[in-house]
Amino acid sequence: MTTVAQAAQEAETAAADALAARDDYDRDHVASARTLAQSAEKEAHGLSRDVAQLKRRLQDADYISAQETAVAAAKEAMEQAQAARDAVKSAQEVRRKEVTGRWSQFFLERLRQINPAVEAASIDPLDFTTRVKEHGDVDKTFADSSVGGSPRAATNVALLLALRDLGRVDPLARVPPLLIIDSPLAGLGATGLDQDTSLRLIDTLISIADDPSADGYA
Repeated sequence: MTTVAQAAQEAETAAADALAARDDYDRDHVASARTLAQSAEKEAHGLSRDVAQLKRRLQDADYISAQETAVAAAKEAMEQAQAARDAVKSAQEVRRKEVTGRWSQFFLERLRQINPAVEAASIDPLDFTTRVKEHGDVDKTFADSSVGGSPRAATNVALLLALRDLGRVDPLARVPPLLIIDSPLAGLGATGLDQDTSLRLIDTLISIADDPSADGYA
């Protein structure tokens, strides 16, 4: 019995020592390792979150880069379109001035047929208003001419005949192939300047009738 009791005491002591050793190991090794593992887990979680953020930022950066590329391409296309537009606009302005310049020359010639006192005449290339100057007088717009009578009648007919002349020499000019001048002598008197203008106007129209156009302008 003494031997058994002694053996039991030794076993109990050994068990207590083992538990103490376990606690010491747990405190000195396992606890620190557990702490390190927990810390590593937190760090890994933080790194995982940072990686996700970096991925989103990279995606955003790719999107921004693609948008910047698209914006640059659109800007270049816009600049090219603006340059093409400006070139066309400049060419149109040059063409407009060229056409109205030739039209003005024909306008002056036709006016002088009807009214020899005219020394200068022009057509504005922007709004196509006319200016006519007679000897010893200032140049006048159509609105500045008399309400009726020879000045306006001469301007109206000469402008239309000059347009016909322009169409005959410039196929690219957009002018009507047929002009109908209705009552050209309306408002003109039968004496004085109106009578002289009427006679010259009739002679001019007769000369036009005797000069048919092979290209269809009449």
